Parts: sequence; C-alpha cells; structure tokens
Amino acid sequence: MIKKFILLFWFEKKDKTQEHRTFRKSYARFSKHGYKGMKSRLDKEYDDLKKDIVANSQLERRYSTMKTRLFFTILFITALTYTMFLKTELYESKTALMVRDLSSSSPAASLGLGLLGVGSSSQLQDSMIVQEYLTSLDMFLHLDKEFSLIKHYKSEKLDFLERLSEDATMEESLEFYQKRLVINYDEISAILHISYIHTNPETAKKILEFMIESVSNELNEFNRRKAKKQLKFIEMEYAKNKQKMDKSSALLEKYQNDQLLLDPATEATSSSSIMANLEATLIQKSIEYKTKSSYLNADNYELVTLKDEIKEIKNSLAKIKKNLSGTGKDRLNKILFEYERLKMQLEFDKEIYKNALLQLETIKLDVLKEAKTLSIVSKPNLPDGYTYPNKPKIFITLVIAILLIYGIFSMLIAIIRDHKE
Repeated sequence: MIKKFILLFWFEKKDKTQEHRTFRKSYARFSKHGYKGMKSRLDKEYDDLKKDIVANSQLERRYSTMKTRLFFTILFITALTYTMFLKTELYESKTALMVRDLSSSSPAASLGLGLLGVGSSSQLQDSMIVQEYLTSLDMFLHLDKEFSLIKHYKSEKLDFLERLSEDATMEESLEFYQKRLVINYDEISAILHISYIHTNPETAKKILEFMIESVSNELNEFNRRKAKKQLKFIEMEYAKNKQKMDKSSALLEKYQNDQLLLDPATEATSSSSIMANLEATLIQKSIEYKTKSSYLNADNYELVTLKDEIKEIKNSLAKIKKNLSGTGKDRLNKILFEYERLKMQLEFDKEIYKNALLQLETIKLDVLKEAKTLSIVSKPNLPDGYTYPNKPKIFITLVIAILLIYGIFSMLIAIIRDHKE
C-alpha cells in the first residue's frame, strides 16, 4: 500500500502537467468510501501506472534505492543511539606490579643474572603464575563473595546487550569476569600491568586492591607449599644419609674391635720400624759372628750364643714380614687396606650427611620466610571519567563501516540489474 502511494506520488511529480493529488484523493476516497473503496481505486491507478513500462521501471529502481538507503540509515541511527545513549559507561582502574625474589644474593648479582637472561626467566615464571591465579575460578569466587560480581553482571546497571542472563552458568560468569580483567606483561621491564573494568570507579579500584592483597598472600603460600615439598624430600634424604653414616661408623668400629687395632697404619709404621732395627741388629750380629768364628772354636759358648741370637732375629724378621705382606688372612697390609676402605667410606658418608644437613636447614628457613613479594610500581587509580565506550571512535567507525557496506551493496545491486537488462 505504502509502495503504491509513493510510486504514484513520484509519477505525478515526474509529470509536471498533472497536479499532485495522490494523497489528497486517497484521503477523500477513504473518508467517502472507506478503506476498501480507497484501496480498489488506488489499485486501479497503480495498474494504469504499470502499463507505462519505462516509467514503472524507473520508479521501481528509485523505490529500491530508497529502501536500501532507508535501511542503512535506520541501522546507523539504531547503532549510534545504542552507543551514545544506551551502552553502559565503564570505568577502568589500573595498577602495575613487579614480582621480586627476596632470596637473590645482591642487586649487582641480580642485575648480572638479568643481563644473562637468568633472573628474567624466574620473574617471567612468577608473573605468569600471578596472571594465571588472577584469571582463575578461585580468584573470581573470592571477588564474588566480597563484591557480588555475579549479581552485578546480571543487574540492570549493565545495558541489555552487556548484562548476563539470569540463568547464566558459572563458566559464562567466569568468562565475563576475564573479559573485564586486562593483564599485560612487559618482558623488558618485567612489570605486570593489570586493569579492571567496572560500572563504578570506586568499586574498580577496590577490586584491584583486593586482588593485590590476595595475590601477595597466595604467591607466598605457593612458595611455602613448594618449600614444604622440598623439605619433606630433604628430610627423607637426611635420614637416609644419617643412617648410612651410622652404619659406616659401626662397621669401622667393629673392624677395629675384631682386629684389636685402633689404627692399622700406626701399627704398620711401628712394625716397619721394629723390622729395620732387627735388620740392623742382624747385620751387626752376623759381622760379630764371622769375626769371632775366625779365632774361636765352633762349639765355643760365645759363638753358639751369637748363632742362636742370629737365628732368633731371623725368625722375628720372617714373622714380621709375614704379618705385613704374607698370604694369611691376618696380614697387616690387607688389614690396612680394609681399614682405609672403611675409613674412606665413613668420610664420604659424613660429607653427604653434612650437605644434607645444610640443605635441610636452608629449606627450613625458606618455609618460614617470604621468598617472593609484590612490589607495587603504581597503586590502583580512581578513574575520573569512563574509559568505555570510546564514543568518538565508535561514531567514526560506524560512519565508515555503514558507508563502505552501503557502497558494496549498491554496487552489487547495480551489477545484478545490468545483467538482467
């Protein structure tokens, strides 16, 4: 009906010899004959117009162009109205943090490690842990308990396109929260930039402050849990090493008791000294015997005594040599080797025990102290004005987008018409 009114109006306007009476005639017919009477006469005039093929084709094309322009105009006005007047204004509070390792030895050493890329790797790992915790469900539940975020996300404080539905799941709420939380890590400065978007600027600031406090506690608790796991492992190793050291000490003590020797090395030194003295005495007695045998009878008492002494010294030397390096089980060199082996094993187990004890005390300190801390580079700010939506930017984007789409659409329609003709 509207189309017929417009086409007939354009047709009359095109024909300058006719008076523009379409709307007036239709109104008069409607008053006199009612809607049906007006419609039947309008249909008759429209049928007469369709007989003029050229004029009808031009008017149809003009009407199609008008519909397209009207559609894009309404689309632009609708989008612009929503953006400028209906879309929720959001405030963004920002902060910057740096995760510091208090267990580092000195600033100079930390700087040197940072230049080599060693310290930065640890900071990157800690920053990623912080980022993961901030976006986690645990953090979201803490914030929801404190600030009722889920209720806020479903409230009328957000516009109808932004807010969550009443039956939204926990996963959808968490995803909505993660969209409002913006985290960026600067690898050069090792600074973690965090911002949160909310409809209330004071709430946005309070949420960031709550996040910082929670992350600081969680980061240290994470390191304590890690240190406790290490402590449990070191305590087990310490117990094993102490047991091994006690066993080595007991074996050495038993061996000393079995051999009736405190230190075989001292015994060997003493035996060597005795053997040297006996050999010197043997040489002296042998010379004396040869000298006296030249002028005394063989059965002389003095020669017989010397001969017995020489024999006794030789027997003593043989016995000592046998004890030092013979083939028996009780030879001194074998005892000495076994003693040294047990002694070295005990010293080795003592060193391992000392290292385990040192590590144990170090880990105990790590459990008690705060190894990591959050350094606040910039405190959460209170926004003066809304950050989103960026209305000038959206307006320019809408104009460009609508004009571009309209141009493409018009070009496609023109191509289709050319093919039809």
